Amino acid sequence: MGNHSIEILGITPISHFPKCPPHHPCTQFCESDKLCIPSQKITMNNIRKVCLNVSINSFKIICTPAGKKLVIDGKKQIKVFFVPDGPHQAVHSADFEIPFCTFVLLKNIPEEVVQICSVVEDISVKCLDYRYFIVTSIIFVCPVFKKDHQLCPCPPDNNTNCQHNHCTTEFDCHDKQQCACNIPHDYHIHHDNQSHHPQPICNNCQSYINR
Repeated sequence: MGNHSIEILGITPISHFPKCPPHHPCTQFCESDKLCIPSQKITMNNIRKVCLNVSINSFKIICTPAGKKLVIDGKKQIKVFFVPDGPHQAVHSADFEIPFCTFVLLKNIPEEVVQICSVVEDISVKCLDYRYFIVTSIIFVCPVFKKDHQLCPCPPDNNTNCQHNHCTTEFDCHDKQQCACNIPHDYHIHHDNQSHHPQPICNNCQSYINR
């Protein structure tokens, strides 16, 4: 299994980077997530495509000896498309959702925070074996203050976060598909080999997910 020719989707275009003035509060971090194909019956022959999207769930301001800190809770949504090992060569996919928490030091800035802007600067993928792989991402996060509402090039999402690194693949990383037991689409694995775009099946109840 090689690590070449993997299509990477989700890196934010430079044109969508926030226009931060000098000394604007921000933070950035690099994380490596070790992931495993969730079905015990399927192993990977090779990975075709990886899609990553960052979503901000909530934020709050706390007071510390170093000054005010903006605490940000978010999640990384990762979708991997792969060809399984075996006679059937249809493309399968699996979804993963990984929470993260970070903070930005605001010191004594009095302005109200109305939005969080997130940027995916880089994504890399490394296959470990026929089940495990590592996705490494570099993420930049900054607050948008009320007086700087045009800082981020995208309109706010419920005044909470900006998401301009959406995946553009056959399967939307934000789909809300559900199965008969009403389990969300996250962590479902697609394994219907009868079509190029396999229909997802729930690992819990084994029923087809409503598309």
